[in-house]
Amino acid sequence: MAWGSKKAGGGGPAWLALLVALVALWIAWSAYRRTGGSFDTLVANPVAAGRASAPPAEAESGDWRAALEHARERLLSRRDEVQQDRDLEAVQRDIAEIRTNLERAYHGAGDKAEEVRNKWRDVDAGLERLQGQLREGSEKAKATLDGLVRRMKDAG
Repeated sequence: MAWGSKKAGGGGPAWLALLVALVALWIAWSAYRRTGGSFDTLVANPVAAGRASAPPAEAESGDWRAALEHARERLLSRRDEVQQDRDLEAVQRDIAEIRTNLERAYHGAGDKAEEVRNKWRDVDAGLERLQGQLREGSEKAKATLDGLVRRMKDAG
C-alpha cells in the first residue's frame, strides 16, 4: 500500500481528533461563560478579559494621581460584574490588590503627605465598605462602587 492510495484508511482517527478538539473547545467556552466572560469583552479588550493588568510604572514610583486613576479604571471595568452579581470573588480580589497598590502609592507620595493621606483614607474606607458589601451580596454594592468612582475622580 502506498501512502497516497485511497485504500489506506487514516481518515477515522483524524475525524475523531477533530471531534475531541471541538468538544474540548465547547467545554472551555462554557467554563469561561460561567465565570462571567462574554465574547464582547474578549474581543473588545483581550488583556482585561484575563484581568492581567499591572499598575502603571508611575504608580510604582509613588505617583498618587496615576495610581488613583488606574484604580478608578479597574473599578469601572468591574462595574458590570458587580451590577449583574457575577464573579464577585474575583472582584473582591481585584479590590484587595487595588487597596495594596494605593497604599504603596500613598507611602511614596512624599511632600504632600497630609493631603494625600486624607484622600487615601477616604478611598480606602470606601474600598473596604465595597468589599464587605460584595462579601455579603448586598444590593448596595453597585451604588457604593459608583459613588467611590466619583470620589476617586474628585480626589485625583
